[in-house]
Amino acid sequence: MRRQAGDFTLRQLDIFVSVARSGSFALAADQLGISQPAVSDHMSTLERHLGYKLFDRRRGTTPVLTREGFEMLQRAETLLSASQPLRGKAAPRDAEEKTTIRLSLGDRSRDLFLRSLMARIYTELPNIEVQIVPAVAPGQIAAALEKRDIDLLLYTIGRPPLRLPNIHVLGDVPILLVGAPETLHLLETGRLAVEDLQFILPDFGGAAEHWLERQLNAAGIRPRRAVRYLDFPDVIQTIVEEGLGVSILTEEQVAPALAEGRLVRFGPELEPMRRIIARSPRAPRAVDALEQLLITEISRQLRHR
Repeated sequence: MRRQAGDFTLRQLDIFVSVARSGSFALAADQLGISQPAVSDHMSTLERHLGYKLFDRRRGTTPVLTREGFEMLQRAETLLSASQPLRGKAAPRDAEEKTTIRLSLGDRSRDLFLRSLMARIYTELPNIEVQIVPAVAPGQIAAALEKRDIDLLLYTIGRPPLRLPNIHVLGDVPILLVGAPETLHLLETGRLAVEDLQFILPDFGGAAEHWLERQLNAAGIRPRRAVRYLDFPDVIQTIVEEGLGVSILTEEQVAPALAEGRLVRFGPELEPMRRIIARSPRAPRAVDALEQLLITEISRQLRHR
């Protein structure tokens, strides 16, 4: 897509941010009081001016921000915030007040993304205190957000409830059936059947609601042994590398072990999980800054993989 001459408008940025935040052209149209075709036209015009796509979108699917879209979202919100005085919009008072943000995320997301951001949160968002709350099952997400039991959540999940307001699908997270090379040799020589393997799966604290186990059933694999769940994917990986079981782990976790031959993948392709971020409609304004930091950090890490 070639960049065309012309300037984008603050109105287009407003609409872009609404689409990105709601995760839906239709929801953004409802929030803004305009038609969905008008939203689509504004986004197409903005993309032509910028010279790149902001969303990956196909009919019948949720629009997902591209990497350029993640970066543009940060710039757009900065521009809109800076333009508030010119547009007669006062800065929110609660931006100066001490605010506790209830953040729900899994251990791996905490280690991958939140840990690297803690120094920035401390220095750049001194008025925010982050309170980590336990993950909830998919069927309870909407109620937890509505009641503001959770202000912001970052989950790696099976099929997410995409009709939630203020939800972003940040991207697919491929998952793989993996085992030790010796285990694969036993399978290939017929000395062991897949159903006889000990499956040890990550416990996502209710967020996945045994979705991984249902993936096995969908692939025609029905383990004869009871599936075991452990809280720590890195511990599971160590157990699997020692040949004491097999697992379904994210590709991003096991890529180094696969490259070094400590693990091998086997079996059918599995439906990827999704990494989502969602915000309570009742969350304080201060949550926006924390959400944007998380989105930016995830985008940065994805670019460097």
